[in-house]
Amino acid sequence: MGQGIKMTKREWLDRKVFVDIYGRPHNLSDAPMTYMTFEESLKKRRATKKDIDELWKIEKNTKEVKDG
Repeated sequence: MGQGIKMTKREWLDRKVFVDIYGRPHNLSDAPMTYMTFEESLKKRRATKKDIDELWKIEKNTKEVKDG
């Protein structure tokens, strides 16, 4: 198994991302871009707790596969 740095769910949610003011990833829209936490961006996109938990499961499993 790889020895990469393990990220907790809180660290994953607290990381800063570059998104538009509506929390969407960088694209060609005319919406202004800004930095916010990943959790804030998900909330702006109206993600539910269940949605966030499912994304975390995917992220965690993807990291394990990459590390393994």
